[in-house]
Amino acid sequence: MGVLAAWLASATFAAAPEEARAFSATYSVRYGILRGEMTLALERLEAGYTYETVLRPRGFVSWLRRGEIRETSALVTAGDQIRPLDYQSVDTISKPARFTSYAFDQPPGRVTGEYKSEAVDVPMKPGGHNRISVQIAIMRALQSGVRPTDFSVLDRRRWRDFKVEVIPDQVARTPSGDFETVEVRYAYKEKKKSWSIHYAVALDYLPVMIVYGENGKTKSRAVLTEYQIGD
Repeated sequence: MGVLAAWLASATFAAAPEEARAFSATYSVRYGILRGEMTLALERLEAGYTYETVLRPRGFVSWLRRGEIRETSALVTAGDQIRPLDYQSVDTISKPARFTSYAFDQPPGRVTGEYKSEAVDVPMKPGGHNRISVQIAIMRALQSGVRPTDFSVLDRRRWRDFKVEVIPDQVARTPSGDFETVEVRYAYKEKKKSWSIHYAVALDYLPVMIVYGENGKTKSRAVLTEYQIGD
């Protein structure tokens, strides 16, 4: 079925929370010798949500790499699922700057937009997500007592299918404290890239640690330093 569809279609799972809670969080990021800061923020709107992530260099490296990577996505709920309406990315760290824009299911059955000045027009996958909206979909699943098994993400003009491993009863140590977490791991094979995200049970499954790897080696680690949950 794909794209979290297994849990969306099953009537045996617990009901999803009525509304996702707004939050903002700040993370310290290490990428080899480089240092940075990342923020995640989910804002409730009159109809749906806006989710935004921002990554900025910090410290000495900021003299070498100025700019930021800002990603945003408008989200809506439909029944017990959350789905993206759009996605924008502005990367001003890269030279020249990179811009990405997608509209999901617009027109119906298609994803249209632009990646690196090239037009994008691909079939929509039922339940498909973008790079950041999938983070909220996983949070919603965990809040509902559901273990996601797979999902699809539109990234760099193509759909990528991920298999998910959920590992409960983990502990993540961060500057904001030690948290009991559910660890969610996922990867795609063709580029041997992987992610491990620790979602804190006590913080309504807010991510408290995000680890990115390539070829079995850790490339970057983000740990929670500050957070606020609720409007």
